[in-house]
Amino acid sequence: MKNGSELQEANLDIIFHHISDLIFQIRVIDVHHYEIEAVNEAYLASYETSKEAISGRRIEDFLGVDQGIQAIKRFQEAMIRKKTIQFEEGYSFPKQGYKLFDITLVPLVEEGNVSRIIGIAKDITEKRMNEEHLAQSEKLSIVGQLAAGIAHELRNPLTSLKGFLKLIQFKNSDQDIDRYAQVMDSEFHRIEQIIDEFLILAKPTKINFNYNRIDLILDEVIELLSGQANMKAIILTKEYHSSLPEIYCESNQLKQVFINLIKNAMDAIGEEGEITISARECNDKLQIRIIDNGSGIPDEELEKLGSPFFTTKKNGTGLGLTICKRIVKKHKGNLTIESNKGKGTIITLTFPKGVGN
Repeated sequence: MKNGSELQEANLDIIFHHISDLIFQIRVIDVHHYEIEAVNEAYLASYETSKEAISGRRIEDFLGVDQGIQAIKRFQEAMIRKKTIQFEEGYSFPKQGYKLFDITLVPLVEEGNVSRIIGIAKDITEKRMNEEHLAQSEKLSIVGQLAAGIAHELRNPLTSLKGFLKLIQFKNSDQDIDRYAQVMDSEFHRIEQIIDEFLILAKPTKINFNYNRIDLILDEVIELLSGQANMKAIILTKEYHSSLPEIYCESNQLKQVFINLIKNAMDAIGEEGEITISARECNDKLQIRIIDNGSGIPDEELEKLGSPFFTTKKNGTGLGLTICKRIVKKHKGNLTIESNKGKGTIITLTFPKGVGN
């Protein structure tokens, strides 16, 4: 029969190994030398390793040089302060990829020196992503309200200016003035387009969902943009067939999304290039990809894409991609962008197959 201390130790062992957070115990050899002494099952599962393979290994040997140095700096901080420290930090895993953790390190002090460090790492990746999505939604809501006010305030003076311009054009016979008037007319048209984008962003439009064939929607968009592509010597390549399943959508809104994304790709290429539009079934989803061989997008700009008013175009408003993301979200879909500087961009859209709202 087990005594009280044995039962307590057994219970602690159960908690240690079955808690979902990553728990690890580090043996301190010296200020630069740290070895893994014990880890729980969650830690082993995350790194797809075993106790035998991990026990006694130096931290930088197991995690790799870069991540090992990152961990050692934190261990050194706990040693110097001899107090519990808490921080957020990200680490990469073999299959799960990058994860963000809320990490607590507890130094165990024996005879004035830190002999071991106990660590608990709680995965907060999803929590932080949800917080970012919420912040983005709130930001879009505020932008929408501002956009509606700006749009309505601009409409009236713009109408008056356009009216006076038409009057000048009607009465004018000077070619120089006529040329200036045409430039003004073109700029007024551009202001109207920006106002329209503001209003799309600002007000929830009533949409009628129906079952539609995605191949027919893509065919119409490609036909519409083929003339513009030909003028720039850009090849639009189709990689999809008519046997794709229908999706429950508002076809005009999806056309708007595809037109915006393909035109963005054309702008990225400039002249002489290729854009591939592919569509295929992927489990219970329908996946559409727009791939260009343009100049690509730097990492620092890629992170900001889709934020209101951020644009890489000289005359862009920064609202096109924001509107696309909003439409895709209404269709219970997802939009992701991958890009490498100098190698082009891949935009992937996924939608549920034939599922009504």
